[in-house]
Amino acid sequence: MDPWQALHDELDAWSRDGRTATLWWRDDDATRATPALRRLLGLSSDTGTPVALAVIPRDIDGTLGAAIGEHPQAAALQHGWAHANHAPSDQRQEEYGPDRPRAAIMAELAEGWRRISQLPGGLPAFVAPWNRMDDDLLPDLPSAGLAAVSTLGPRGTAEPAPGVRRTNVHVDIMDWQGGGFAGDGRAIEQVLDHLATRRCRDVDPDEPTGLMTHHGYHDEACWRFIEELLRATCAHPAARWVTAREAFWP
Repeated sequence: MDPWQALHDELDAWSRDGRTATLWWRDDDATRATPALRRLLGLSSDTGTPVALAVIPRDIDGTLGAAIGEHPQAAALQHGWAHANHAPSDQRQEEYGPDRPRAAIMAELAEGWRRISQLPGGLPAFVAPWNRMDDDLLPDLPSAGLAAVSTLGPRGTAEPAPGVRRTNVHVDIMDWQGGGFAGDGRAIEQVLDHLATRRCRDVDPDEPTGLMTHHGYHDEACWRFIEELLRATCAHPAARWVTAREAFWP
């Protein structure tokens, strides 16, 4: 079946149930107002779709805040500190794993939030670099000023820690092995998987389906897909894109 038709059919199923399929958009690795970031923000504005920028605090420059300020539907989230790998060489990349001194981690998290809080639309939500982190850090996030976390995959039904909300992403459009776009079929399959399992209540039905993009790595096929997805869903009465604030604190 045509994947776009399959998406339409899934949204029709939500409509028949009298429910709304909520979605949210998280774009990772922002630091400055590059042409790619401006293109992303323009697409958000043109389609009326809110976007949450996961910003690397260490590398913010003065152009980023001005660019975000021009787009009221854009939010800024904290994406680690430097997006630097501290994991042992035989393990997957991770900035906030179990092998680092806790004091150094907490100092980075607090300074990172101080910088994000100064950006327009800054929200106290922590996006783990590479979508992974030591779960033992979750209870400590509030002491650094952070009140939410985002990684990859359907969330559990329980809150990750007192005072910490979790809202994840579920759709990665990149082919990280081959480079560029993963393809319509593979990308929409991820959308459908989370929507269908939510509709059937096999996962948390209240977690909005999260689109993850990386503006700095997009080829033209990525840009084309994002625009088509936004326009197709915005045109369906059973779909609604929510802001980052709504995604974390509905």
